[in-house]
Amino acid sequence: MTILLMQGLSGALVGVCLFYLLASLIIRQWIRIDFYQLVLFMAVAFLVAIVFEVLLGKLYYFVIGRPLWQYRVLPIHEGLTSSLNFIIWPIYGYYWYFMHRVLHAHRIRIRRTWMKGLASGFDGPLLEILANGFFLLFYGTFYFYYLPGDLRHFTSIQVVPLYMIMGIFLALLIGWLERRPRRWHYPVGFYLAGVGFVLAG
Repeated sequence: MTILLMQGLSGALVGVCLFYLLASLIIRQWIRIDFYQLVLFMAVAFLVAIVFEVLLGKLYYFVIGRPLWQYRVLPIHEGLTSSLNFIIWPIYGYYWYFMHRVLHAHRIRIRRTWMKGLASGFDGPLLEILANGFFLLFYGTFYFYYLPGDLRHFTSIQVVPLYMIMGIFLALLIGWLERRPRRWHYPVGFYLAGVGFVLAG
């Protein structure tokens, strides 16, 4: 268990460094971090992603008759997610935070909040390829395994609409929370709810 935890932490650390450096490179200056907003993005993304992962995974199975993916590292909730995702999924929120900082720096405004979520259908699968590539390279195993072989089991084209659904909900929720007064019980509550979902698996 300790080894698997260290694997998850190492993957998260690589993501943290990579996304910060890439975002800073794109806007050509070191990004000053709004710590509250960053933690809010990470906590909300964790809860939304892990719950939608299980719900949409079950919906896919109900409609298609077979699972789309299976977790290979500490699987829970019938293999639809992993116990390590209390570390991994917040990094998706971290990525979202810096993506929005880059868009803001370039004065790119997306008028409809829900349209921001559609981008998840494209960047989500790309990030999955990075995550699985990291685990295969350093630990010799898929973190999660897609049953369709259209993208060599790293991810699948079929997951794009599922990411879009999750991304739209995430964008709307974060947009609503950003308009609320800053209260630390928001990120703390979302993160603890996500942990509770993991423990219930």
